[in-house]
Amino acid sequence: MSDIPANRVLVAFGSNLGDRERAINTALHRLERLSTGYFACSSWWWSAPTQMAAGAGQFINGVVALDTLLAPLELLRALQRIERDSGRPLDHGFNESRILDLDIIWYADRTIELPELVIPHPRALERGFVLVPMWELMPNLMLPGQARPLAALIADLPADTLSRWSTAEE
Repeated sequence: MSDIPANRVLVAFGSNLGDRERAINTALHRLERLSTGYFACSSWWWSAPTQMAAGAGQFINGVVALDTLLAPLELLRALQRIERDSGRPLDHGFNESRILDLDIIWYADRTIELPELVIPHPRALERGFVLVPMWELMPNLMLPGQARPLAALIADLPADTLSRWSTAEE
């Protein structure tokens, strides 16, 4: 057993293209292998695509919490490998349909601002499909730089088309 403490992180996942369920399940198995023990997955949620081309399919979204020894950039690279292995192209455009999307939302209560990685995720507060699953896993979490808990942030969101696809127990 290592004396190095693991870092608790939250990773959002989503898919609106291809065999979404298969892509997500494969990614979850790989994410679990990055864990040093603790691993929990939120319910899965349907969400409407936002700021995307007409006809884009609905997303299945959720969040996993895990403990990892990977440093933030190492974790980012591991997530990018999982995305590529799922068939996601390297040069995907912003807000395009995707087989798999993995984003580090929160990393051990740290604030990170690097050209390739910003934590907490800069758009997490705008996204019910991120905040609601985060709340399921860590209801008392307060994101760095925020004075309000997740429940208050969720209450401020406009009503959107988020609906439960499955529960975490399924």
